[in-house]
Parts: sequence; C-alpha cells; structure tokens
Amino acid sequence: MKKRAWIGVAAVAVILGAGAFWGYRAWSSDAYLYALPSHPKALMAVDWPELVRGTGLEAEELATCIPEGMEIPQGIDWEKRTYVFMSGKEFTGFLAAVADRDELAEWFREAAKKKLCGEPEERAGRYWTVWGGSWMVGFDDRALLVMGPGLQAEMDVYRREITACLLQDKEESGMQSPVFGDVEKAGKSCAFVARLDVLPDLYGKEALLGLPGHASLGDVNLVAELELEEDGLTVDAEIRSENPDVNRYYEQLAVLGGEIDGTYARYVPTDALGWCCVNVDGGYLLEQLRQSPMVRTFLLGLNMGVDADLMIKSICGDFAATFFPERPLGDGYLLTARLENTDFLKEAPYWKESAARTGAMVFRDFGDNRFFMSAGGLRTYFGVKDRTLYVTPDGELAAQVCAEETPTLSAWEDEIGGSRFFLWGNLRRMLPAAGGLERLGLFRDVVLYSSDARRFTLELKGEEGRNVWKEILR
Repeated sequence: MKKRAWIGVAAVAVILGAGAFWGYRAWSSDAYLYALPSHPKALMAVDWPELVRGTGLEAEELATCIPEGMEIPQGIDWEKRTYVFMSGKEFTGFLAAVADRDELAEWFREAAKKKLCGEPEERAGRYWTVWGGSWMVGFDDRALLVMGPGLQAEMDVYRREITACLLQDKEESGMQSPVFGDVEKAGKSCAFVARLDVLPDLYGKEALLGLPGHASLGDVNLVAELELEEDGLTVDAEIRSENPDVNRYYEQLAVLGGEIDGTYARYVPTDALGWCCVNVDGGYLLEQLRQSPMVRTFLLGLNMGVDADLMIKSICGDFAATFFPERPLGDGYLLTARLENTDFLKEAPYWKESAARTGAMVFRDFGDNRFFMSAGGLRTYFGVKDRTLYVTPDGELAAQVCAEETPTLSAWEDEIGGSRFFLWGNLRRMLPAAGGLERLGLFRDVVLYSSDARRFTLELKGEEGRNVWKEILR
C-alpha cells in the first residue's frame, strides 16, 4: 500500500515538474516583452531569421553589409523578434531578448575598448552603459533596452525609465496596447505600426484627409508589413482605427470609385516611363477637379472651345494616364478613359464653327471622331475610339491608342483587376534623371496599388530569377 502511495506521489511530482518546466518556458519565451514601454505611439518588430530567409542569402553574405569595425552583439537572442519603439512619453528606443547576460556584458566591454561606449557597470543584477555618448543601454538576464538620443545630462532620465520598464509586469507593459496587438497580428518578417500623429507632419491640417471634425490623427493607426524576396520587396500597408466615426468615413470612401477593369493595362508600351489607373464616375471626377483653382481655370479656358465638362461627365469606368520619357515636359502623356456615352460628339460641328468665327483657336476635324485643338500655346489631340476617350498633346501618341497589346504589365494582371488604384513606374527609365541612385537600378519596376481606401501595397521588383540582394551587397 505504501509503495502505491509513493508511486502516486512520484507521478504527481513528475506532472507538476513538467507543468512548471513548460510554464517557465512559456513565460520566459516572451518575458523580455514585459520591458516594452507602456502605450507606445509607434512600434516596429523585426523577425531576423524570417527576413534573412526571404532574401535567399547566407549569413556570411549578410555579414558583408555590417560597417567596418562593428560586430553583431553577442548574447542577444536573435531568433526572437526585436523591437524599435516610440514610447508614450515619446522616448525612442530598441528592445531585444537577452540569451546570455554575461556574454552580452563581455561584448560591451570589448566595445568599450574600441571607444564605442562606456565601460559597462553592474547595479543590482542589471548592466548599464552609454553608447556613442547619447544612447543609454540597460539590460538584465531577460531584456536589453536602449533609449535616446540625448545629452549627457539626460542619461539619468533614460536610466530611470529603463529601470521602470525592466521591473514592470505584463499588465503594465506595452503588450496591452492596440499598437502592439497590430504588430503581433502581422504575418510578415517586418511590421511597423504608428499613430498618424507621430509621423512627420508634411501637410499640416490637410493630413486629416477629411476625417470627422472631432476626430484626430491620434485616432488612426498606420500598419505596414515588409517582406523581402529574392527579386525585390513588398510593403503592405493599412489604415486602422477603433473610432467608429473614422471607420464610417472610410466606408463612405469605398463607394467613390469602382474596381479597375484593366483593359488599358494591356496597351502600355514597353518603353513607357509610367502608368496609372483609377476607376471613376465622371460627375464625381469633375467635382474633384474643380476643387483645384489651377485646374478650374484651365477647364474654363477649355470650355470656350469644346464642351470639356460634358466629356468628363461622360466618363464611367477606367481612367488611365501613360507617361513617356525623352519628350518635352508636358508633352509626354496619353490620357484614356472609358465612356458611358458619346453624346458630346454631337457638339463637334459647333466646336469647328465657333473656332472659325472667333479666330481665338485652331480646330481641326480629321474624321472618325478624331480632333485637334490649339489655343494660346495649348495644343491637344483628342477623340473617341471604341468608347475610349483619349487626350494627348502628341499626334504620334494619339495614333497609338489601344493599337497594340504588350506584355509590359502582364505580371500584375491579377493585382490590376480588382484594384481601385494602380501606379507603375519603369525604374530603368526614371533613374537616369535621378543621379546618385545607381543601386535602385537593380530594380526594374515599382508599383503601388490599392484594393480600397484603407489598404495599399508597394512593390519593388528586379529581373525575374535574379537575386537583387546579392547584387546590392557586392
């Protein structure tokens, strides 16, 4: 009987021991995250192993991009995500998991010999040093925190902040914030989340983008995910908010334009500089164009010769612009738009008669709904071909409207169809005019597209089958 009792006690002890062990492992796997400052305003997380796998590079090849005299810190657990943040107090910093505190301390001692930082000192199980004279570094056996930059007199402030973060528990940490939640939901190797009010203010109040009057940029988060691939990179971004009024605003934007059909994408010449397309309602487009004083003045002048307003109102569907290099500025473009009707063509005899009567402009009718107009230095070829309205200042481009299909954008056929906005740029054509960006020449295309008002994707692509990262690191 006693033997059975001891066996039972031993079994319970094994179960409890195993539970404690796995509980410790679960706790220790993310315990370093308890040091994340509370209420972060911006946060970026990097999964280094996943990021490296995407490039197709070996560790030895990546080591070549480390600045001379600098080494990868030893004692950091690089298998776990590292974080760059802006705290609720607007301190910027870096957080990483510590694999071996003593090894990390030794690495900093070696760095101190190279005058990269101060000699690390130990206080109550935590090590401290100042990197580069402006960044306070503190770490224990779980987490490393870096905060700055600041003057020497501010280092004590950063030390107190880091100490508080290293002592806080999970409920007090930034793990409870929506910003951290958005980062953790990201499936890519690098994720970035920021409240819009902490991003550079490039446009002042215009950055509110028509949000409800009582809403603020602090109510809106930008969430971006980066993924490296052998032939380029992809960035997926999304606007998120917990404010119902902001969400209703973006729901309203969804009805302003339809999904791109993609017909005009099949006719983009291989030597084009760029192409963009949206799906619009002509009436709404005219309304928006009139918001610009310059465009409004231009339309007033144009309407003196032809009924430009009626033309624009007739648009319903894809509206595309193709740009061409090696042509004078303002002459190298072709606009094409899908028409709901061609009623404005009934006015063509009046346009010709009016031009002849006033002498204020030159108007020519080439037949088959093809026209030319010139007035005050403005010269335009326009017309209709198979329910497509075209406008261009170049007669040669006018003859190319939907003339020959090309494979230029075939790689993005699926992305174009169903998008609400699509922009493509030919980097090989763009970069000769933008000196100092030779490395970008390894990429062939840049595209930006959006499925709705909240989401957009940016892609940089090189030649298929070519590892651009190996080329960049040469």
